[in-house]
Amino acid sequence: MKDAWGRTIEYVRLSLTDACNFCCPYCRPAEITPQSQHQLLSVDEWMTILGAFHQVGVKAVRLTGGEPLLYPHIEELLERIKATGWFEDISMTTNGSLLSSRAQRLKKLGLNRVNISLDSLESEAFATCVGKEGQLESVLEGIRSAINANFKSVKINTVLSRYWSDEEVKSLLQYVEKWPVVWRFIEYMPFQGDAFHGPTFDEWKAQLERVSGGPLTEVHSIYGFGPATYLALPSGKAVGFIFSMSHSYCDTCNRVRLTSDGQMRLCLLRDDEADLVSLVRNGATAEALAEHIERALQRKQERHDGIGMDKPERPMWRIGG
Repeated sequence: MKDAWGRTIEYVRLSLTDACNFCCPYCRPAEITPQSQHQLLSVDEWMTILGAFHQVGVKAVRLTGGEPLLYPHIEELLERIKATGWFEDISMTTNGSLLSSRAQRLKKLGLNRVNISLDSLESEAFATCVGKEGQLESVLEGIRSAINANFKSVKINTVLSRYWSDEEVKSLLQYVEKWPVVWRFIEYMPFQGDAFHGPTFDEWKAQLERVSGGPLTEVHSIYGFGPATYLALPSGKAVGFIFSMSHSYCDTCNRVRLTSDGQMRLCLLRDDEADLVSLVRNGATAEALAEHIERALQRKQERHDGIGMDKPERPMWRIGG
């Protein structure tokens, strides 16, 4: 499946729920509870939509939220996706706090890879990052459980919503080097009405080189279907950079997003969407839905507007991670 600019779309990110037990300030203003979610798609509805994406050539699916482990039917959905054999890769992005008791089970049900958000390794700073006290240990335990479950890969996502001191970076790099994970640094995006603020790709790269004591070199290995640029630290350990504002990946974009209310969002940073759930609830087949998806995809723009963009109408928590 190609868009109007000749880009092959082979990856879909599916937000199962807006609910989350954290309230990170760059994402949402307050905690969204599972009880507040009344319009969630059923497993059957998601399977119809995913069947359509399989027909148009999508190879990878990522389950996101909110916090996807708060979706009440996630185990049934995973089991059914695995049984179809439709996708080469089934992954999930989670805050990790609910993962420790479920990692082994999720892997057995078909989850290949997991990405875990971790914006600080210091308890007080982490509480500020997630809007709640006393949460760091549950996330660290989730990371340890994911590593022990032997997923194909475990990735750590750190959103750079502020500038870090060199001492903080030095402490961070100790964990980067020690843990058998792929660490990615993600540029802050102004979804909650804030202005864009750094660090930019070049600023963060320069700081890592200064603190690590040598140049970062490009790594050509591909770690999944995402947009990250991978660079090797002087030790040889690869880290990822996802800097969509100051270092656009639009020319290689290979994905669309599905919101928890059943809309296909053509670009994270644009409000162009296509309604899928209404067609499904009106009895559309996967074949008819696939034709609708292919037509809608031709509206995908060449690129977003970068740092100078207007704020998207949907807040981050209603788009999906």
